[in-house]
Amino acid sequence: MKKYPKKLDEWKSFEVEQNENELLIGGWQVMQTWELPLMKFLAQQVTWNHGDILEVGFGMGISATEIIKNGCASYTVIEAHPTIVERAKKWAKNQDAKIRILEGFWQDIIPSMKNKFDGILFDTFPMHSKEKYSNHFPFIPYSPKILKKNGILTFFSDEKIPFRNNHLTLLFNHFDEVKFTNVKNLNPPKNCEYWKDSYMIIPVCKKI
Repeated sequence: MKKYPKKLDEWKSFEVEQNENELLIGGWQVMQTWELPLMKFLAQQVTWNHGDILEVGFGMGISATEIIKNGCASYTVIEAHPTIVERAKKWAKNQDAKIRILEGFWQDIIPSMKNKFDGILFDTFPMHSKEKYSNHFPFIPYSPKILKKNGILTFFSDEKIPFRNNHLTLLFNHFDEVKFTNVKNLNPPKNCEYWKDSYMIIPVCKKI
């Protein structure tokens, strides 16, 4: 039976299973390949000036690969699970880019981070049932502090129409400009536990 970690560190001991279609950690569907069109869009947004990029959550490396394809001055990723960290390190060896892999939870790393970024892509798994569809909410107030001028934050939003009001309020409380795109033609399989729709509304948040 699947369970959420009682403490964050427990996540690190959860078993990792991966095939060509999906990544499971502790039995949870963390990522599936149907997300490719979505990850391409997110990667395109954060590489707007081919600058310094931060990704929170490596997953299957789909968005990371798209970020490198688009071109960036540097790529930094925060990843908590040690097995995924090792896979990220293996992936990094085959990339022609400046790459830094930070092992740990963003909650422990971000508050003391000195670097600033041109783009941030946030896509992690909820660590508690209360975080389902809102695990990115706590990260939003931190992100402007580590963005450069005109820096961009975007993320797996879990949003449809209408966009949730509490989410809108949070974004506009912390960002100067927020644009929304309807990313269409998503095709999650019937067994997907975390998304059922053919579209997702993605916010692109700018610090001016």
